[in-house]
Order: sequence, then structure tokens, then C-alpha cells
Amino acid sequence: MCRANGHFVRFYSVAQHSINCAFEAKARGLSERIQIACLLHDASEAYISDITRPVKNHLPEYLEVEKRLQDIIYDKFLGSPLTEDEAAHVEQIDHDLLVCEFDALMEKKVINESPDISSAPSFEFIGFKEGKARFLRFFSSRQAESKGKKSVGIDGTQGGWIAAILSNDVVTVEKLSPSVGEILSRHPDADSVLIDIPIGLPERKTDIRPDQELRNQLKGKASSVFNTPCRQAVYADDYEKANTINQERMRLGLSKQSHAICKGIREVDKFLQTHHEWRNRLAESHPEYGFAVLNNGNPVLEKKSSYFGAVARIGILRKHLNNIDDLIEKISHDPVLKNHLDDVLDAVCLAIIGDMGVRNGFCTIPKDPQKDQKGLLMQIVYAEVN
Repeated sequence: MCRANGHFVRFYSVAQHSINCAFEAKARGLSERIQIACLLHDASEAYISDITRPVKNHLPEYLEVEKRLQDIIYDKFLGSPLTEDEAAHVEQIDHDLLVCEFDALMEKKVINESPDISSAPSFEFIGFKEGKARFLRFFSSRQAESKGKKSVGIDGTQGGWIAAILSNDVVTVEKLSPSVGEILSRHPDADSVLIDIPIGLPERKTDIRPDQELRNQLKGKASSVFNTPCRQAVYADDYEKANTINQERMRLGLSKQSHAICKGIREVDKFLQTHHEWRNRLAESHPEYGFAVLNNGNPVLEKKSSYFGAVARIGILRKHLNNIDDLIEKISHDPVLKNHLDDVLDAVCLAIIGDMGVRNGFCTIPKDPQKDQKGLLMQIVYAEVN
């Protein structure tokens, strides 16, 4: 429903107002309970239509019904109605956002002084489906935070696989593992596992992978996205044979960079054929796109193996992770991992993206991915930043 009884210059829903209030409560460091209360503070309007504030204040019976209904909603989702102190926090945030909304959407100041806002509320139009999705993502994210979720990011190297584990806002990096299966056997309870390796392999020209769409999203870093070989080429004995098969099947030659990761692709593909519990649970992601997501949509143009590339990526991770500097210090003294810093940073990035996905909900490129001939989704998984 449109807020302000439809009087704004463009549509702005009660749901979007509620989401903005919830993020403001989070930015002010208020409890998860108050954050959810802010998300739900206008939920009674889903059952009894809203009345504008100046009129509502003259309708004591409506206010009584509204409060009874809100208390039922709070009792359902929070376990009890709000205390006076909690209600005061919600009322203040509701008022502060109202002032901002009237300023942005009616070009009218409700009060002379602007309120002190800690978040960055968005007043741009969002459609009904997106509004619903954001509302539910925020609610789910608060539930996830209270349950101590664990996310795993995996990146491949020439010597094995690196896994970064993120739990309770602390990330750790395990020793190099010889196989993906070994990592997964240690983390059967992981809420998210993202890996930088193609999952879901084409076998014919009509099988559409997300590679080209991902390139379109990575302006300036499109070269970091290789064409995924077809499944038949992945299982070929050598490069020449793989290249010929790929040309026949996909009408595309196979670059040596793509062939270089065929061993890893084959390992993961075989694993998923025999471990059905991990099918479409172990998900493909892409660190370069992950860093772009964490960097306000801007890809990191510096080469990841260079000094400046490492500094740029560590700086981005620092904004989202408290212990990244301690982790880098430990890595610098590890005789093996210190030679794979770029891979460590990629794995950490995927762990953060996975954690955000658990909290906020996952997105995919493309939005409606195909399944390959084995039933594996051909997609790049990522999450939006709060």
C-alpha cells in the first residue's frame, strides 16, 4: 500500500518505509528485537486500512483496535508485546523517517531541523515483488544472525583447495586441502558453501551458462570470466582433444586458461554425481563479482596477484570483517598459505558473500538459471549488501 494515503509525488510503499525503519534501527545499534519491531510496526495496516495521522489522533477507538492488533502481531513474531522503552525507540524512528520521507517525496518540511539519521534510506521506487522480497530478507537475516550461522568459501590453487570459514563474524582459513570432498566432510553443517569453480556444465549449444551475463556485469574485469568447457571436453584426455570436442559441441574454441581448470571442474562434477546431498547446495560463485558487490558495485581493476590488487581487496574485506588484519598476519607466517594470498582473499570474499546470502537471501545470475543434463543449476550465486 502507498504510504501517506497516496499523497507522495511517486509511489512509496508502507513496506519500503518499514524496511527503512528496520535498517535505521540496525544502524543505531538497537537490538534485533527492536529491528524486527520496526519492520512490523505498521503490520496492522495489512488487516485494517491506514488512516492518516492527523485524523487518526481524533479516533480513540481506532487507536485502541490498532494497538490490540499490533500487540497480537508482536506477540506472534517477538514472543511478547513491546515494552514502553522499546515502543519509544520504534516511535522515534518512525517519526524521523516520516520527516525524511516528506522532505524527499513531498518537498515539504514537517519540522525545521532535519533528524539525525544513521542509515542511508532509499526512497526510489521499488515494485511489489521486490518490496516483499526485501521485507522477508531482512526478517530472515535477523533470524539467521541469532542462530550463529556458518558459511564456507572455497577457492582452488595448483596445490589444492583453500577454505575460509566465517562464523560469528570471525573468519578462519584452513590448511590446503587435497580435495573439495575433504573440506565438505568437515563442514556438513555449513549454511552456505560457495566455490570458485564452474558447476553445471553445458553439453550442447542450447545449454546456457551465466558466463556472458557475468562478463556484462564486470565492466573492466570481463577477462576474469572464462568460457566454461562442455562436460565432454572436461573429461577429455588432453588439450587438443578437449579443444576439438568443445568446437564440435559448443561452436567455441577452448582457451588454455579454461582447460587449465578442467581438473578442478572434473573433480567437483564427479563429486556431485556421487554425493547427491551436496547437489545445488554446493554452489558456484565468482570472487571478482563478489568483490564488486562488496565494493558498491565497482569491480576491483587491479590484478589480484599484484601488491596493489591485494591492498585494494583487503581494504574492501576490512569494511565487512573485523578480524581480517589478524588473519593476514597469520597467513604471512604460514609457509604454504603465504604464497597463495590472492586465493585466500578470494575464499574469504566468498565466505562473506555466503554469510550475507544466509542473512539476506541469495541472488543468481541469471535470475532463472537452467539446469544441465545432470540436474545441476548453471548459475553464479551472490548476495546483496545491506
